[in-house]
Amino acid sequence: MNKIAKALKWGASALRVAKMCVVAGNWFKIASDKPLYLGKGARVILDEGASLSIGAGVYLSPECFVQVTKGATLVLEDGVYMNEGCRVTAVQSALIGANTLFGPNVQIYDRDHEFDCRGVSSKLTYAPVSIGQHCCLCANAVVKRGSSIACRPLVSENPVVTCDLTESGALYAGAPARLV
Repeated sequence: MNKIAKALKWGASALRVAKMCVVAGNWFKIASDKPLYLGKGARVILDEGASLSIGAGVYLSPECFVQVTKGATLVLEDGVYMNEGCRVTAVQSALIGANTLFGPNVQIYDRDHEFDCRGVSSKLTYAPVSIGQHCCLCANAVVKRGSSIACRPLVSENPVVTCDLTESGALYAGAPARLV
């Protein structure tokens, strides 16, 4: 990418971030030593009373969607990279560790519908989600409520994480995700 195109890309991102800061007000904190990149079509929705903390050098690719509801907390530590189409929804709390990479269409949810023998209920259940530092979640990974992922694992394409992945540096795959 030539220097002019790069300057235009980051300039447009700066305008999108400035607009978001004006709309979000006090519920939004950005580390200041490296810029936040907010891709075209990326959306950040913060309800009143929500808390979003974004570390240095976070990159939200085009068409990413981040939502933090009233009373919830979302922390994106330094160097988090979200590829196109990623979605993070925090109704209670979610933490994405430093230098974590998301492939396209990764989905993170700290809530889910109750389910029993009668079927799916409209009632929601909540539990925090925690993703460690230096994680790599490949394309279409889904991380569900109450899950935590240790530092430095590789989570393969199309897994559904429903529990704690505790092995650092390991490979996880499948639905539900298991150690390979």
